[in-house]
Amino acid sequence: MSKKYYTVGSFSKLTSTSTPTLRYYDRKGLLKPSGYTEGGYRTYSDEDLFRLHQILTLKYLDYSLDDISEYLEQDGKDFNASLKLQYGLLLKKQQHIQRIVDTVERAIAIVDDNDTIDPRIMMMMVRSIQHEEEQKQWLSERLPDALVQSMSLSGLSLDERIQVERKIMIAFNDLLLMSKQGLPPEHHLVQERAVTLKLIMEQMMGQSLQELGTNETLRSLGEWDPQLFPNIEPELMNYLIEALLHLLSHDIPSS
Repeated sequence: MSKKYYTVGSFSKLTSTSTPTLRYYDRKGLLKPSGYTEGGYRTYSDEDLFRLHQILTLKYLDYSLDDISEYLEQDGKDFNASLKLQYGLLLKKQQHIQRIVDTVERAIAIVDDNDTIDPRIMMMMVRSIQHEEEQKQWLSERLPDALVQSMSLSGLSLDERIQVERKIMIAFNDLLLMSKQGLPPEHHLVQERAVTLKLIMEQMMGQSLQELGTNETLRSLGEWDPQLFPNIEPELMNYLIEALLHLLSHDIPSS
């Protein structure tokens, strides 16, 4: 029985695979055409059709092209074991995607249609949500456990946490704007925002900052790990710390 051959156009249409994709698979060594016409155009056989169906099936299962190539080189041996391995990888990816979805949902809730928030503050917020557990561990190595638990808002419901985080984000955004405007940390407008942050922090911790050895605590928080807090600009953090230290040193009432 003579073999059936397809032109690249008909093969593309039959498999719903674009000709650029077929050329790419050729360059990757995944699917070489069985032959060429006198004019130099690719031709494909039924065997090529079967191989492409294998490639498309594995691609649908989210195998990488390198994994597909390795699998096909083994003539499809032990597909069951390969499928189980791929299943485990997909579960991990699913969990990762769900974490991203949860992060985005929480970030949207915190922003709450406030389109005046600086993108850098939003990035800082997302990064903070993303690395909450690592940040908590980092803080626990430098601060008392009770203080870390309070700072992590672990005793609050999700809605309550969002409300607190929204207030913190707005205060940070205002401080960023004031620092850009060149207002010194002791300026009365900056100090008003420092009072807001002080109240939030004391509400989180259940005690006044003066009771915590505040100067040392605030200074230690200035030594951020750049891997965990890459979007917190050192200038902004130092500006915030200096504003709080000025507030506390001058004993400005917080109510």
